[in-house]
Amino acid sequence: MPGRPSRRVILLIALFALLLLSGCISTALDVALDVALDVVTAATSVATTAAEGRPLYNSMEDYSIKSEITGKYFDEAMVMDISTDVYEGQVLLTGSVTKAEAKRKAQEIAQRVKGVRMIFNEIQVTPEGGVVASVKDWAIETKLKFNLLAAKGVSSLNYRWRSVNGVVYFIGLAHDQEELNKVITMTKEMDGVRKVVTHVRLKLKKAPQK
Repeated sequence: MPGRPSRRVILLIALFALLLLSGCISTALDVALDVALDVVTAATSVATTAAEGRPLYNSMEDYSIKSEITGKYFDEAMVMDISTDVYEGQVLLTGSVTKAEAKRKAQEIAQRVKGVRMIFNEIQVTPEGGVVASVKDWAIETKLKFNLLAAKGVSSLNYRWRSVNGVVYFIGLAHDQEELNKVITMTKEMDGVRKVVTHVRLKLKKAPQK
């Protein structure tokens, strides 16, 4: 008997329908992708974690953290303005809001979630706010996904990224500085990208055994 859909999936489906009715097509597509990813996460978590080279509990814990934060933002009517990405307990908050108070509130909410180790609050405060992700940002994120998958010497599964008003933010884990430099250079060369901000860590190399 198939399991019941998670609360996050139900919330995202409801949001997807709302966005379609309001004409926010680009954001609706982004939400649809999130729903699809959530549906297959349980089936692919073991394979993905093996590819990322990290313990299974880390991957599942990250998924749980993201789901809980997203659910809380939905309850606060903030989910359309803010995106959440998680890697090994490190949380990247991006998006655009009209008031600095909303940015602070988003961080406070995320900090109360169990398992969060560090928060990179990159939410932009702009007069326009961020109710709808621009088509240009969505295109940058999508193209970047394909570029990283095709790039030699880059483990794309170890990266999380978002584009907001042409600024691309990264978290994750790079094998070495050379790989990270390749990702940054590739991103900067993309049309529409104004700036790259990275919080990516470098993988610690094991000391040679004597």
